Amino acid sequence: MNGHTGPYLSLLMAIQEDPLSTVSDLVSRVKGSKPTIIKRLKYLRENQYFWVQALLNNHNLGFEAVDVLLDTHSLDDVKRLEQVVTNHPYTVYRSRCFGSHNGLFVQFRTPIGTRPLVEELVRLLHEEGVVSNGQIFSMGRGPTVRSSMKLEAWSPESMTWRFDWKDWFERDCKKVRVVRPRKNPGSALKWFNTNDVYILQQLMIDAKRPQTEMIRAIKKKGPTITPQTFGRRLRLIRRECVEKYRVAFNPRAFDIITNILVRGRGSKKFLQDLYSRMSTNPIPFESTLRTADHDLFWAVRMPPSHLSSLLTNLHGNLEDMSVTLLDYSQSFLYSIWPATLNEEAHEWRQDREFMIDQALKK
Repeated sequence: MNGHTGPYLSLLMAIQEDPLSTVSDLVSRVKGSKPTIIKRLKYLRENQYFWVQALLNNHNLGFEAVDVLLDTHSLDDVKRLEQVVTNHPYTVYRSRCFGSHNGLFVQFRTPIGTRPLVEELVRLLHEEGVVSNGQIFSMGRGPTVRSSMKLEAWSPESMTWRFDWKDWFERDCKKVRVVRPRKNPGSALKWFNTNDVYILQQLMIDAKRPQTEMIRAIKKKGPTITPQTFGRRLRLIRRECVEKYRVAFNPRAFDIITNILVRGRGSKKFLQDLYSRMSTNPIPFESTLRTADHDLFWAVRMPPSHLSSLLTNLHGNLEDMSVTLLDYSQSFLYSIWPATLNEEAHEWRQDREFMIDQALKK
């Protein structure tokens, strides 16, 4: 059996269209009987071909994204940094990196207004001699658009991806206006509690699992939540705390093993067009694009054969372009910590001891 060809591919594409679809939904959209669909789903899950991730609504939860590139002198320094970010309560992702920057790339999801504490942490690591150079960049309220891997562009016959970068960059696109959130930042914190953090954590791990499985996983970590309470809180969390669901696929199965981070400066028109294209006709690869004024931040996971085309089209439109390779095999994704919530105060913990001292412990 092969999970990226034939009927298995059709099933994956159906899941991609509706990440939370039930078996009954899939039976009505994919060729095959219910027992056959269940058998194929089991095979895909057991072989880790896909999982469904909840992407958080940072605005409603009162978070802001802070990305950091940390250059180091040695591999030992990188390992020390990995220890620090693992200890940090608001780490989202880390990856060893090479190229324009050699060291560690880190993404934090911190309470709004706490960027100075990240800056202080980087300064202390510099004084410790672990960091030779640290660049902190966040786009503030600049627009962010995410894309997911689209299997429509995968050719099972040739085992390659069909996508014309030149045509995509040159094609006319309708201007998309950035829609600002109507709710105040952190609006969900009015009702959010620690048990809700546990539920959100399970949705980030794999939102497509049965509710009973998630309830059991939560119980192993401490709290017991009844099915009735879980279902009621889940509906509220999905509506207020989840921006979207992304179907993540096994990157090796589909040759998506090149991760890069591109930064540069471009004209407002070029960046606006790029944002509009990604909003209306996104690339078929997983990526996160942020723009602010003339600055571009674009993290892309793609097949190696497409790297040259992407960079060629960007290089002609950007100044001070830098490309950093993110090491897929040395990367790690973190979920939200229940201990980060101060339930009584209806806010995230943001004291120095929690966000700096704890991270620096050896």
